[in-house]
Amino acid sequence: MEQEGPSKKQLRFFEKFKKKAQQIVNDNAALRSTLVKAQEKLAASDSDEGLKGKLVEYVKLVLRMLTNTINGNYKGLPWQTLVMIVAGLLYFIAPLDALPDFIPVAGLVDDATILVWLGKCFQDDLNNYKKWEEVNFSD
Repeated sequence: MEQEGPSKKQLRFFEKFKKKAQQIVNDNAALRSTLVKAQEKLAASDSDEGLKGKLVEYVKLVLRMLTNTINGNYKGLPWQTLVMIVAGLLYFIAPLDALPDFIPVAGLVDDATILVWLGKCFQDDLNNYKKWEEVNFSD
């Protein structure tokens, strides 16, 4: 039987990151630092194919959305979505979570499970941002 979302263990870790995210979203410097750390982790993964490549593209979209939100350019992101997405990024950049990143493949799948779950939960918000981005950044 295929699992639909995160495991109980993943959700326990995620809840810890969610509490931290609620503090970070109210602190621009901490939020920017989180974005930098996520971008650094992505840079190390940028050339990979398959699941990792799709994950990189998804996180890049989220980082653009958050960057435009904290810069004041994009105003359509609900606060609760911001908290949840920052919690997902904290989970992504944390070397030790439900399955540590040093475990080949499994560490990435663990991170991807949380990020895909969040993407499904906030798909409308991501689609709204994509539409905004197309209108504001098309050539």
